[in-house]
Parts: sequence; structure tokens; C-alpha cells
Amino acid sequence: MYHLASCIFLFFISCTAPTRLISYTSRTLPIYAVDPPPQKIILLNTYNIAEKKYRDNKEELFLQLVDTMMHWAATRIHSNADINTEVIQGYTAMAGNKDSTISAMISSHNATHAIAVNSFDVYFQQTHVEVTKTNSGKEREAYYDIVTDISYALFDTASMIREKALHQSRFHSSRNVVSGLLAAGPNVVSQRDDAYRIVMQTWEEYLNYFFPGEKLHHRPVFSGKGFEAVGKALSQQDYETAMIESLRFIDDTDKQKAAKANYNCAVFMERKDQPEEAKKYLSKSLSLASLNEAKQMWIDFE
Repeated sequence: MYHLASCIFLFFISCTAPTRLISYTSRTLPIYAVDPPPQKIILLNTYNIAEKKYRDNKEELFLQLVDTMMHWAATRIHSNADINTEVIQGYTAMAGNKDSTISAMISSHNATHAIAVNSFDVYFQQTHVEVTKTNSGKEREAYYDIVTDISYALFDTASMIREKALHQSRFHSSRNVVSGLLAAGPNVVSQRDDAYRIVMQTWEEYLNYFFPGEKLHHRPVFSGKGFEAVGKALSQQDYETAMIESLRFIDDTDKQKAAKANYNCAVFMERKDQPEEAKKYLSKSLSLASLNEAKQMWIDFE
């Protein structure tokens, strides 16, 4: 709800600016194409969490995280790529050669591919300690990131296709401490919602390597001087008219204006899930002028 409210706030703030911010999701193409395409994928965990003998209910949390995220990933694959999926819950021991064991499991489940979780960890890491002088001495504040390290492997019936280890880290919190070296960080179990969130983001990053996905965009659209009709159309959520009004200026003699018009068209085509057309307009925009908005958008296409 907070995220939605923020988007609405940004949209209305932009109504008085030379640009308006629009939000939408677009389809993403996989970085690595799986050939031949999977017909059915099994998802399994080959990492023995119980063997690590975690304390403070961390083992229970990790088992829940892995199983829940495998189900989430299976649903996402099926929804976005129309591929049948099946989740094998719990720990799956590998007897002998891993490739041959997973190959046999793929066959026994009438599948063509498998995704295996090879390693898994979520933890808090102290990044630095700030020391502030006070009248009574010194105050120390320790800063912590939440971190996840997960390794995945994609298999077909013959062998492993590709293994991928992913690391994600982002700021979580800070706290006053007596000594930075002895400061205990947040507890993963008590911060389970944040743990679920970063693990899901890591799964999403992994799936985007091999399967179609979706990405949320917040793009500015030029709607100020010379583009008033575009702004009027956007205020009515009439994106087709906004596109038509932008098309009027893509070959304008004013190169700056033409660049803005082409950039607008790139945004509208991306919103319509037509990335190749969007890229053409974006490329033309960048050839006409160096717009920060266009350069930022181009990064997403690289």
C-alpha cells in the first residue's frame, strides 16, 4: 500500500513539472535462452540445511524460506512462460553423481528440466561503525546490511546446463552500540519478513536469466512546453492519444524537441510490451540529443 501511495504521490507531483511520471510493468526477455524450451520443470533443494545445526530457530526459518520460494518460483514460471512445474519439498539428498541423480529424477517426474538450490544463506552483516564525540565521551552507531547468498543450477535430462551463484545485499538498520567489534546485529528469525523479501528478489533475479518476467518502471514523459497535448492526454490516462501527439514531433527541425518526442514514443511502446519498437525510438532520440531520461532508459535495454 505504501508503494502504491508513493507512486500516486509522484505522479501528481509530476503534473506541475515539464515531465509527468507514469508507472507500468513491461515484459522482460530471458538473458539465456534454454534450447530446446522446457516442457516441465521440477524444483528441488539439494542443500542440507539441517546439517548446519543452526540455532535460534534459524533452521526452521530457512527450510520454510526455501520451500515457500520454490513454490513461488514454480508459479511465476508457469504464469509467465506457460511451462508446467512441480516442487519437490524438503531436502533432496544426492546419491552418487549429482548429474545422474537429478537426471533420473527428471525422468521419473516426466519432466525435461530441473532447477536445484545448491546453497542457501541469509544473514546480517555489519558494514561500518560511526563514532560521534559527545560531552560525555563517544557514541557508536553500527550499520547493518541484510545479505543473501544462494546458488542455483539448471539441469536438463543429460547434465547441468548452468550454475549461478547470486549475492544480494542492502541496507537494513543501525543501532547504538558500546563496541563496534562486539555489536550483535539484527536476528534473521525475528526479521523474517525482510528475509523473505530479499530471498524472493534473489529468486526473481535468477529466473530472469532463463525465463520471461516482468519489471516495474517509473518513466518520466515530456509534457511541458510544446507537449501540452501529451500532458492533457496523460491526465485522462489516454496513452494512445499521448503517443499520437508525441509522434507529431519525432522529425521536428528542433532536434531537442524531436529527441523528446522520440523518447516519449519509446516509453509508450515499452508500456505496450513492444521492446523492439521502443528501442528504435530510443536510439533515434539519443542520436538527436543527450537526454538524461533517454540515457537512463537505455541502460535498461543493455
